Amino acid sequence: MRYLKIGAILVFLLLISLFIFQNNAALAVAVELKYGFGEYVLHKSIPVYLVIFCALFAGSAMVALLDIVIIFKSKRQLKKLKKSILELESELAKFRNQPLTESTVSVSSATPLSDSANPA
Repeated sequence: MRYLKIGAILVFLLLISLFIFQNNAALAVAVELKYGFGEYVLHKSIPVYLVIFCALFAGSAMVALLDIVIIFKSKRQLKKLKKSILELESELAKFRNQPLTESTVSVSSATPLSDSANPA
């Protein structure tokens, strides 16, 4: 599975590089971004490829953060389950080591069934 992920990432990077090389002139065009903060307006001219790169980076950073959260939740759940297993194993060991001196179930002789009910 690990090699499949690495292969998918390499194919994705190859497609991005092909897109950049084939559309180099169109991606070099500057885009003007306007940020309004009340009376102060910030005008910024940046190339399109930088906007695309920032969007890809922000998306991958969010996915990485979500993966980290999932990993920590899984580790915490695993720790709780291991603790529960240890408690249950110690309880089982306690019951296994109890002496069998008293029997709570009475043993009585069973009466054999007569063959008169079932004619052959």
